Amino acid sequence: MTSSSPASLAFPNDYDLRPLGKAVPVTERVSRWSTDQGDVAVKRFTAADSLRGAREAELIAFLGSHRDDAYRVQSLIRTTTGKTSAEHDGQRILVTRWEAGTYRPYDTYSAAEWASLGRCLASLHARLDEVTTPSLDTLSQRVGRIDAEAELFRLEQSGLFISEHVGMDSSSVTRYLTVCRDMFASCYARAVEAFPLDDPERPIHNDFNQFNYLFHAGLPPLIIDWEASIGAPREFEVVRCLNHLPLKNAALARSFLAGYLSLRPLHAERMRWAVDVSCVMHATKHWVLEGWIAGRAGFEERLRGAMEMVSMLARERNGLADFYIQCVGDAS
Repeated sequence: MTSSSPASLAFPNDYDLRPLGKAVPVTERVSRWSTDQGDVAVKRFTAADSLRGAREAELIAFLGSHRDDAYRVQSLIRTTTGKTSAEHDGQRILVTRWEAGTYRPYDTYSAAEWASLGRCLASLHARLDEVTTPSLDTLSQRVGRIDAEAELFRLEQSGLFISEHVGMDSSSVTRYLTVCRDMFASCYARAVEAFPLDDPERPIHNDFNQFNYLFHAGLPPLIIDWEASIGAPREFEVVRCLNHLPLKNAALARSFLAGYLSLRPLHAERMRWAVDVSCVMHATKHWVLEGWIAGRAGFEERLRGAMEMVSMLARERNGLADFYIQCVGDAS
């Protein structure tokens, strides 16, 4: 996050663009500017996150340099010297064309839209297979950094002060932490032991979900926000993208998988591992609860969604793995 509002900062002078008026804040990182060449989005990263910003710019430029009707990404604007990002006032900056569109909850998508998203992700994975520069981080490194004892202690609800909030009581949060702890304890060892070490861990989006799909008149939607990208097996991203959808609406999940598998295969023997490691990642995703405790806007809705998802995954993860194994096996 930036230390000050992105809209309060000057327009970067590294671009052949002339700003018209003041910026409009969009998120904590992004502002919208009108310029003599149309509206643009300016995204700023602090020095601590500079490498992530540079990596995002490189990936957007790489993906945008290849025409593929199955996916859409932002149009990156290069600096006057041809670089994909700039350093300005101690920050890493990337600039893209402003894109119109709407965000929609995942439970409003039609079967055709889920199928389009499946094809979109498969096409992105195919293109990302060609990236030769190493990712800043990989899933195997993240799993390797997990201190299991420390995580179990952190998920002990007795050590966390949970204040009463309007609309959600502390007992709900306590139950959520208990479910996370039990799920982590059940899945962690298998996530480590079954990790497919022969996988090259090419780049993935790593946040391929409703918050980063920008819908417009046609399909596919625009895929935004590549700052979380890591290297990982593709099976992991497919499972993380769908989360608990196969448990809520198996037909729509099959539409997504059919779209993906129509363009590239998945390894059926990895799908149970992918469910286990996804459960570990959900159990250790602390920022949602921390944001709610801090009273940040929008985090009660996010926490409620996490509670529903984790509860379903904890109860039915074995059936979820069977679902993926069957779908992938039937397509092979």
